[in-house]
Parts: sequence; C-alpha cells; structure tokens
Amino acid sequence: MNNRKVYKIKKLILCGTFFAFSNILTFYLFRKVDLKNIHINGADLITANDIIENSSLQLPKKLIFIQTKLIEKELIQNISLRQISINRQIFPFGLVVNIQTRTPVAFAEREVKGIKKNGFIDKDGFFIKKKDVPESENLIFPIKIFGWKKDYKELISLIIETYKKTNDLEAIKISSEGFITLEESFLQKIFLGFKTQEMEEKLNLIFDIKEQLKKQKIRKKIKSLDLTDLANPKIKVFIP
Repeated sequence: MNNRKVYKIKKLILCGTFFAFSNILTFYLFRKVDLKNIHINGADLITANDIIENSSLQLPKKLIFIQTKLIEKELIQNISLRQISINRQIFPFGLVVNIQTRTPVAFAEREVKGIKKNGFIDKDGFFIKKKDVPESENLIFPIKIFGWKKDYKELISLIIETYKKTNDLEAIKISSEGFITLEESFLQKIFLGFKTQEMEEKLNLIFDIKEQLKKQKIRKKIKSLDLTDLANPKIKVFIP
C-alpha cells in the first residue's frame, strides 16, 4: 500500500470520527435537561427543586438554550449564596452547579414590606435567609443586628471586623431613618448617628476611649457614649 492510499484512509477515518463526534455533540446540545440532570456540588441542603423555585429556569429545556449566567445571578440574590457557577455538561449530561454558601456570624432582623424577617448575616454583612442555614435553630451568636438594610452591609461588616478581638459588642441597631446605635457590655450604648465617611474614625475612637477609661480605672458605670458629633464626644455615667 503506497503512501497516497494510506493518506486517503487516514483522512477518511479522521472525517468519519469528526462527523460522528459532531453528531453526538449536536444530539446532546439539543437534548432536553430534566430535574434529574442537575448535579449540585458544595451545598447539601440545596436541591434541584430549590434551583428551579429560585430562578427562571423551567424544565424540561434543551441544554443549549439554558441561560446559565442569568440563573447564577438569580440564585445569588434569592438564596444568599457567596458564589455559584453553572456549567453545561455533555458527559455526564446536564447542568453542573458548583455552590459556595455564606457562613453566618450573627443574628439579623430586617423588614420586608412592613413585616419583620429573622435571619443571619455573614462577615461581609450580607443577609442570609433562615431557611438557607442548616440547623439554624441550634445556632448561638453573641451579636444581633436589628433593622438590617442592604445599603449598610459594608458598615455592618466593618463594625463586626472592628470588634472581632473582643466580646463587648452585643447589638447593632439601625432605625427606620438610618440612625445607628451600638449596644455593648462596657459602654452600654454608643450613638454613632447617621452613616457618614467618619464611621471608621468613630469606631477607632471607641476603643481609644475604652482604653483610657480602663487605664484611669474609672469605677463609675458608663451609661452611654455619644459620637454623633465626632468633634465633641460625650460620655454619660450612672448617678445613684
């Protein structure tokens, strides 16, 4: 068999293989995905039904027409996930959903259309729905956040980060108007006022004041610390 014939046979085999692979690929891309074809990694409590209920995905649907990026965005918002990636897959056939959940660090309460909803927040200040946390009834945290608002999540995260080396912080309260009050074991109540660019400076000042009070061995019980005006902090003490 001369080289020309060998070349033709190899070319024929290659074309045949490519044709067969293309047909298989086309078949699977246009095959319909069902509930059993959703494969979830990283979250034991989240099921295929949760994916359907919390997104616009409707099954059965052809694999090629599933908008994975849209579904990722919807699930991040609706299930309070840290990260999610959804990939179409041929073998095994279906959708592979890789999930990273959020870890709660404090209790939280927010108001939705006039109704108070209980849940948790993570270290980044994101609200986590109670149903998305395993064994939520058995969790114990020293900190509670009242009046959680989306626009305040970075500030809440900053406060928790600032207090992470102490056990003083007990509550963060945000009024309906946005006035922020801290409750803690040493200074009792700390009035931070409305959210400003000075918040980090105010938080640092809290610890400076506490350190000075401890050094001076102040025996009177502190009632509150008012930092609404950073240039004029005020301390109140209990008077018998």
